[in-house]
Amino acid sequence: MDDKYYREKFKELGLSEQFEFVGRDYSSYKGRKVIVRCKTCGTEFYTWGFNEMLKGRQSHLLCIECGAASDGADVWERSPRCDEAMAHYADGHTVRQTAEKFGVPESQINNSVKKRGLTNGRQWGEISDEQRERQRYEAEQRLIERLDVLGFDYIGGYTTSDESVMIKCRSCGDVFERTVGFIKTGNLICKKCEHEKTLIRQAEQRMVRKAEAERKKAERKMARAAKPSAYQLSQMALLDDTHTCKVCGKEYTLREYMESTGSRYYRDSGYCSADCRDAYNKECAKISHKGRRDSHRYRAVKYGCAYDSSVTLAKLIKRNGLRCAICGEMCDPKDHSWSQYSGPMYPSIDHIVPMSKGGGHVWNNVQVAHIICNSEKGACDYESKTGEKIQTESRDSHKGDPVYAGEAH
Repeated sequence: MDDKYYREKFKELGLSEQFEFVGRDYSSYKGRKVIVRCKTCGTEFYTWGFNEMLKGRQSHLLCIECGAASDGADVWERSPRCDEAMAHYADGHTVRQTAEKFGVPESQINNSVKKRGLTNGRQWGEISDEQRERQRYEAEQRLIERLDVLGFDYIGGYTTSDESVMIKCRSCGDVFERTVGFIKTGNLICKKCEHEKTLIRQAEQRMVRKAEAERKKAERKMARAAKPSAYQLSQMALLDDTHTCKVCGKEYTLREYMESTGSRYYRDSGYCSADCRDAYNKECAKISHKGRRDSHRYRAVKYGCAYDSSVTLAKLIKRNGLRCAICGEMCDPKDHSWSQYSGPMYPSIDHIVPMSKGGGHVWNNVQVAHIICNSEKGACDYESKTGEKIQTESRDSHKGDPVYAGEAH
């Protein structure tokens, strides 16, 4: 609806004799608040009364400054209902309460109060102090009854309906302050109790979500158990393959191993029974993991290859020098860039044939190499890594050398 529609309705309702339509306030809800000018006093004001008249809720429009009515006569001021409204206002009720009771705009009540020279309703009819105290007491009792219904105890502090009072929660005993107007709305709550209820509700929701997640997890687990995956089916086809135990040498199948140990994994562990597995782990546990030499010894036992305790880095450097057998550069014993013990150019013992592939920790299978080169080489032999075959010296060629006097055992 545009301004033209509003102007036509303004004339149809007979408002143009006393008021002039100026425009609409588009900042209001759907622009329904209009701006009018009183022809008597020239005051421009915003009003919702025009829309109330369109809806049939209001019979006339009233100027907020001079009180002139839209029909040209101040009918309200001469009516008995105006005297009743003023008396109701004088009993201590607010302008809004009086307007709601008599079905007139709040501006009309305000204008009547101004014309009669009232600044406060309690001054109407020259109310005595006793009557004023009685009204205050009755209002206080109504407030106490209201608090009792809401579950709170009244402590004190009531003077007027616009002030705050002290109240106490019956549930938690918390004492706080609230305005009388807010208490009358019926939305009074204790923040402490509400916070505790929120925590309890959140805890219950977490328990419900956790139970639901566990239920879904159990359902998925049962579904997987009832229907093996493609990988499990492929592994189950290997259950009857024959394997050799690396401890006792006995031949066994994976199905026999799973039945004897109760294992659920479809893979070969290298042992025919739990006893052989425990015996192997017990033997490996006797070997210390501290130090590089103990690590070589552990790996020799693990892979079942030869081990010579006389092979050390110092003796190997004395035999071969500091040149790296992999890249050909010189090693630096003073390189401690990684830690206080080593760096990338620090010399190390490199096994020509890795111990994992059967090469032992013996003199004819070791050479000097940078730590970084040794790490990059990994578990590859020298021939597959560089493409050329290295000629290692025979262990017998060093017999009689005092450096290798402790070699034989």
